[in-house]
Amino acid sequence: MNLRNTIAAALICSAAIVVPARAARAAAATENHHTITAAEPRSDSDTYRISHGPYLQGLTGDGVTVAFTTSARGFSRVEVRRRGSDGVRTCITARDGLVEAYNTMNAIRIDSLEAAAEYEYRIVSTQIERFEPYRVTYGESVTTPWYAFRTPDPAARSFSFVAMNDIHDTPEKCRRLLEGQPLDSIDMVFYVGDMMNYFEREEQPYESFIDISVDLFARHKPFAVVRGNHETRGRLARTYDRYIHNTPEGRYYGFYTFGDTAVVMLDCGEDKPDSHEVYAGLAAFDAYRLEQAAWLRDVLRSREFRRARHRIVLLHIPPVDERMMPQDEALVQEMLEWHGNVHWGEILLPLLEGAGIDLMVAAHQHSFHLLPALKGVHDYPILINDHRSALTVRCDGEGVHVRATDMDGTVKLDTTF
Repeated sequence: MNLRNTIAAALICSAAIVVPARAARAAAATENHHTITAAEPRSDSDTYRISHGPYLQGLTGDGVTVAFTTSARGFSRVEVRRRGSDGVRTCITARDGLVEAYNTMNAIRIDSLEAAAEYEYRIVSTQIERFEPYRVTYGESVTTPWYAFRTPDPAARSFSFVAMNDIHDTPEKCRRLLEGQPLDSIDMVFYVGDMMNYFEREEQPYESFIDISVDLFARHKPFAVVRGNHETRGRLARTYDRYIHNTPEGRYYGFYTFGDTAVVMLDCGEDKPDSHEVYAGLAAFDAYRLEQAAWLRDVLRSREFRRARHRIVLLHIPPVDERMMPQDEALVQEMLEWHGNVHWGEILLPLLEGAGIDLMVAAHQHSFHLLPALKGVHDYPILINDHRSALTVRCDGEGVHVRATDMDGTVKLDTTF
C-alpha cells in the first residue's frame, strides 16, 4: 500500500460514519446467496475463502495494517473492536473516491487505536461474481474468527523481538528456526533480508515465509521485512510492496519506537554497482542509499530517537571500513570486495558514530560474526547473523540481551550489551 492509499484508508477507518458493520454485512448479502465462516469445512477448492493471511504489518501505537488475500475477486473489509467491547468499527480502503473492490490482495489499515490496548479484528469479504458499470452481483461471503492483538505501550520498559535472515526460499528452515524461538513472549519478528532467492512467482512470498508466519504468530503479532539484495532481483521484485507493509508511509525502511526502545530499519539495495551489466541499466541503489542517509540524519536528531534508552539498527548488508581489518581480517577483506558493503560503510558509519547505538544487526554474509565496538569507526557492536540461526533480542533495564541459536537449538551467543 502506498502513502496515498494508506492516508485514504486511515481517514475512512477513523471516521465514525464509515460503512457500519451491519450495513457492510447487509450489502454483502444477495438473494439466493449465503454466508459461510472460515472455520467451516470447504466442500471443494472453489469455495470463496481467505487464501493467505491475515497477517499484521506496520503496528504502531495508534494503528495496524491487516494484509490478506482472497481466492477470487471480491470486496473486503476489516471489523475491529476493543477487546471485551460490543462496539464494532468497519475499516475499508478507498482511493480517489473509489472503495477498493474487485481485487484479491488486500492491505487494510486500522487507525485511531489507543496505545497499550487490546483489540480484536476479523475479516468480512464478499465475492464479486459480476462487475458491470451499473450492476454489481455479489456471491458468497466469508467471515473469519476474531483475532486478538495489542498496541505498543509508549511507557514500556522492555521490548523483545526475533530476527532471522537468508532463508532463500527454504520454508522448512524458516519454520524450524521460528519454532525454536519464544514466539509467545516476544513483541514481533524482523526478517533481515533474503527470505527469497529471486522474486519470480506471485505465490513465492507466501510459500517462502508469510504462510508460515501466519501459522505461528502473524495473526496476532506483526513482522517487518528488511529487504535483502536478492529480493531486489527477479521480474516481480517491483511488486514486493504489495506483500510487505512495514510502515504506514509505504517504505521498506523506517523508524519505530516500542516503549523506550528505538529501532531503525534500513533497506540495503544491491551488493554490486548500479552500472554492473547484470542489472541491465535498471538499478539506482546508490541514490537510494543516499536518500536513506538524508532521512536518517533527521531521525537521529528527532526527540523520539534521542529520548530512547535503547537503540537498535537493522539492515541486510553490513557496512565495512578497511580500519575494521584487525577485528576479522578474512571477513573484512571479503566485504571490501563488494560495492554494497563499502558504500554503506562510507555513508552509514560516520552517521551512526556518536549516535548512541546499542547494537547493529546485519546479515548477508552467511556466516556468524560479532564485531565489538571499534573506536573511531563504530562505537557499537555489529552482529552479523548467519543463514542457519535466529536471534532473540530483549531490551530492558539490564541492557540489550541477545541469544542466538541455530537450527539444532545449539546456542551460538548468549550475552548482554
